[in-house]
Amino acid sequence: MEYLYIKFELAKNGYSLTRVAKELGLYGPQSIQQVLIRKYISARVERRVSEITGITLANLFPDRYPTKVSRRKSVHADRINHN
Repeated sequence: MEYLYIKFELAKNGYSLTRVAKELGLYGPQSIQQVLIRKYISARVERRVSEITGITLANLFPDRYPTKVSRRKSVHADRINHN
């Protein structure tokens, strides 16, 4: 998801990058920004942003949290296609 959209969603919920950083005890808004632009990884920041915005981790960070596909379903689909 795009950085500016995430920032917009935070603002809609009354949060700035500075407020999120303070809540998490981080040095400043740059810490949050670096995670949102994917320069750094922080599961703690990612979870908090997800909680604030109400957007799932899989939608916010699809490269880090892919949607889970049931192994059972994929195996069953392969059997159907081969028969």
